[in-house]
Amino acid sequence: MKFDPTQILFFALMIGILYFMIFLPKKKEQQAFNKMIQSLKKGDRVMTQSGMYGEVAGIQGDIVTLKFDGVRIDFNKTAISKAVEEKAEAKA
Repeated sequence: MKFDPTQILFFALMIGILYFMIFLPKKKEQQAFNKMIQSLKKGDRVMTQSGMYGEVAGIQGDIVTLKFDGVRIDFNKTAISKAVEEKAEAKA
């Protein structure tokens, strides 16, 4: 079997495509998540990974205390899925 440099080029091209299609977007998503977690403050509305919506009542290190209808529960920061924008709804 004869050495063919195009095989190495094809393999390198496939690794490059894999990087730009999978790893780079995932890295950007993780950076955005970390920025959101670091910017949490008291009063923010968030959704946990289990789908519960609550309000941040306090933060101490990696522990976030969320308030759900007057009940306060401690969560790890990684349990927060996303920050929720409150929509201004007109109540009739």
